[in-house]
Amino acid sequence: MINLQNLFRKNLPVKILALIASIIMWGYVMNEENPSVNGRYTVPVEIINAPEGYDVNMGVREVTLKVRAPRSLMAAAHESDFKAVIDLSGDTEGEYDEKIRTVIPQGFELLGMSDDTVHVTMEALIAHGVPVDIVVNGKAAHGMELGEITPSQQYVNVYGPRHLVDSIVKASGKIKLADNNSDFTMRVKLTAVTADGENINNLAVLPGELDVTVQLVPGEGKKIVPVKPAVSGILPEGYVLGEVTVQPNQVELAGANKTLADIKNVDTVPVSLHGVTSTLDKDVELSLPEGIASTVKKVTLHIVIKIGRAHV
Repeated sequence: MINLQNLFRKNLPVKILALIASIIMWGYVMNEENPSVNGRYTVPVEIINAPEGYDVNMGVREVTLKVRAPRSLMAAAHESDFKAVIDLSGDTEGEYDEKIRTVIPQGFELLGMSDDTVHVTMEALIAHGVPVDIVVNGKAAHGMELGEITPSQQYVNVYGPRHLVDSIVKASGKIKLADNNSDFTMRVKLTAVTADGENINNLAVLPGELDVTVQLVPGEGKKIVPVKPAVSGILPEGYVLGEVTVQPNQVELAGANKTLADIKNVDTVPVSLHGVTSTLDKDVELSLPEGIASTVKKVTLHIVIKIGRAHV
């Protein structure tokens, strides 16, 4: 045992120097074989612990990390091995400068980064009710016109960042007619619209679609027809009816094309001849079908009464 201790202590300084030299040589060889190199990795800035109910906007969305590591580690590394995160614990609506924290693989040294803080704006997410507005383009079939447009609900909610929601005045949807000739119902997508008419597509509309019923009605038209005078009753004995004329003898009617197509003339309200013994002029109204109008409200009948006997 004593011999072993003496053997160990013999030339101890020399042995220590040899060990140091060996370590230096090993480090030199390893550095030559696997030297440290610099690298850069660009990674997205991730958010952790973000409170619910807020829209988060960041001034910087990615950072570039400058790192150093042995060549073998650098060659095996991927961008997904590096992380850049900000922690929003406890933050509420407002603006903040958040420090970026990094996570890098073992054996790597962080030399620097393109940004060490990021400016964050947090805005409350709100919902607001707005009216539904349906815009109809295109044309219905010939003789048909657009009637009532009825969405399944008159108001919807828009949801998103406060400043955007506050600018919205309506939720608009579009329907295109293509020679439709009868009522129909279709599903319509809604978009949030500002007072300036700008569509804001990144706001949620709840519900985003509605059933909309479109009514089509016969179109309005005009038509000129003759006026047919009408009389009623029996003249006194010894008198007969002569010529009956009307002024104006034509009028312009307005109304649904379908109804106008069946009208060949328009009658006057009948004039009673009971007890009449002389020629007369009488202002009378027109007997107009339902839904039909005329610019002429009254016409004048000239009724000739003659003395004589009626032919049997």
